[in-house]
Amino acid sequence: MKKLIIALAMLVGSTMIFAATPPEVNQKVLKAFQETFTNPKEVNWHEYENYYEVDFKQDEIKTQVRYDADGNITGTTRYYFEQQLPPHILANLKKKYPQRSVYGVTEIYSENDLQYYITMEDDKNWYSVKSNPLGNLDQTEKFKKAATK
Repeated sequence: MKKLIIALAMLVGSTMIFAATPPEVNQKVLKAFQETFTNPKEVNWHEYENYYEVDFKQDEIKTQVRYDADGNITGTTRYYFEQQLPPHILANLKKKYPQRSVYGVTEIYSENDLQYYITMEDDKNWYSVKSNPLGNLDQTEKFKKAATK
């Protein structure tokens, strides 16, 4: 039984070490990242079959950037709050949904398309609102909040 526990502990330990090993990121991608982002924090790289992805925080915005092997950005996802929304989108939200507040924003860029997915709330419901860069708004979902005691 002791040997089984030791073997299991070694297996788990070696798996954790392997999982924590960062991928080998090519120089083109690293150079592109370093030239674009100054002072990123909590940087974590991931390597996939056809691209690299880096997760990091900059100015309190959680960001994911995908690069091809030549160092070109192929997509980004950013998570932030109301204050970072473009002013015209925020103004449109306040005008169209005056009784709601912005809970969080997910900004997704991919292949020449940029969309904002905004989570809003009021006392009873959660709402998902989609916006394009021009500020055209479309509510896509509505969920009732869980009852509180």
